[in-house]
Amino acid sequence: MVPWQNGAGTETGSSSREYGLTFEIEPPASVRPGVAFTFPVIVAVRPVGAASNDPLQQLGASVLLRDETGTRSLLGLTGSTTSSVRSRNGNTTSGYARFGPLTLTNPGRYRLRVMLALNTSGGMTTRAFIDTTIIHVHAGAAASQNPTPAQVSRLQSLIPENIDISQADITAWQHA
Repeated sequence: MVPWQNGAGTETGSSSREYGLTFEIEPPASVRPGVAFTFPVIVAVRPVGAASNDPLQQLGASVLLRDETGTRSLLGLTGSTTSSVRSRNGNTTSGYARFGPLTLTNPGRYRLRVMLALNTSGGMTTRAFIDTTIIHVHAGAAASQNPTPAQVSRLQSLIPENIDISQADITAWQHA
């Protein structure tokens, strides 16, 4: 698997380049240890090039904690760390993976890595991954994160996408 840089400055990689991953909602840049992110991390999944559209294929994603360089896997991430790829059409090979609430338990500097896996009758294989920018976990961070107007707009556009987001959720995140 050969990593490359995408336009957001985060590292992505793929063994097949069949799927592209982008963050629709990124994690906060700074959080308190043991305090859940206010709103979910959401990754868009899109087929690229010769991606198969086999209806028997299922895509799933998981989020892992990495050191700040992205080279080592670490413990200390809790919450909903797995997701199927869903859209308004149900579980699909194009849509969104939603993770949250997520909590980082230990102070430090970390990245999250979202890995996309393809599940077929022949088994499961990793198809792509994307890393976040560095997340600084420290006691001086705000207790909650307010979504920016751009994030609110993006979250509102995701309501019909079958990823368990409602207007009531967005309002609660704005007032956290």
